[in-house]
Amino acid sequence: MAEDREKKTPEQIKGKILDALNAKPLNALDISKAINSNWSTVKSYIVELVKEEKVKELAFGEKNVIYVKVTGDTYFNLPVKEKDRDMMKFIFSNAIREYRRLKGTQIKKTELAKLVYHIDSKMNLKLPIVWYLYGPMPLMIIDVQRDYSTTYIPENGRQIIKEIEKWITEKSKMYVREIVKECYLQSNAKLYDLKQDLFAMLQSGKVDGIGNNAREFYLAYLTGDYSENERQMVYEFYSIVSGLEFLNKLSKEAMSKILIALDGLWKFIASKTLYQSMIKIGYSKDELEIYLGSIIETKKMLAQESLNELNEEYLGALPSKPIRLKENEISRKIAKVMDEWTQSESWRK
Repeated sequence: MAEDREKKTPEQIKGKILDALNAKPLNALDISKAINSNWSTVKSYIVELVKEEKVKELAFGEKNVIYVKVTGDTYFNLPVKEKDRDMMKFIFSNAIREYRRLKGTQIKKTELAKLVYHIDSKMNLKLPIVWYLYGPMPLMIIDVQRDYSTTYIPENGRQIIKEIEKWITEKSKMYVREIVKECYLQSNAKLYDLKQDLFAMLQSGKVDGIGNNAREFYLAYLTGDYSENERQMVYEFYSIVSGLEFLNKLSKEAMSKILIALDGLWKFIASKTLYQSMIKIGYSKDELEIYLGSIIETKKMLAQESLNELNEEYLGALPSKPIRLKENEISRKIAKVMDEWTQSESWRK
């Protein structure tokens, strides 16, 4: 064993360290065991790899240090299998080429993401597809300016290319937002669809009925697997938006704060959705805690801050004297509250 250690060159040791980190993050001791090298040797080369930006150091507490391989081509440096990376490169390169051939323009990132999702679903490729800010996407980062040329050709390569051509032809007259909306509807992703509608309303300034849209957004959120604290944040957003609309206080400043709050809230929701979708495709909770734990917490904190600012806007809009509601207005509000209560199934608990 000692002889094996002596035969390794510095580059070989570095290569073995990177290979060991391909599957999952490890500490220095685990790496030394995995590559059969002593701890001090491994530690010195890890320091070099960190300086070379090939490895990232993550500290958990004072003594627990984990090392993660910098992939450079996946979101949050999450590891993917080489066979999946090869397949995604094959799809990316052919999609970019065929889109330019058929339409004479460059495919957009969102279009390519939805195309890959379609190909994966249609052909059951079981690629690492996750749901994030704009719906389903490959875990491998999309850069339409990048050269994804590869010598890898899968057995079903021709069929994949035909499916790519078919998708591009079918979507040729659709706007990107229409492709995205169609994807949400076909995937039964109501929350994503409602999110898109809310953003569209706020960005256009046409906010009539926004309280009802916020309510639908909240009710759709209730069907997901989220904690009580997270549901409360979404309910807070809905309540404030509805209150501002009722008070007729949807000024430009208020709408700007609503948009900021929705953006922060959605980034937090999307990060949780990303986490859940990665669990479904086989990543462990321990792995994801390392890669995504601090990111999710940061997004949660920022979302709460933007909600607090929106709440201040709402409190400032409240009248100094109580508003006298007509009987029919009271009835409608009571009915709405009861409807929300029964549909949320809180009454069953």
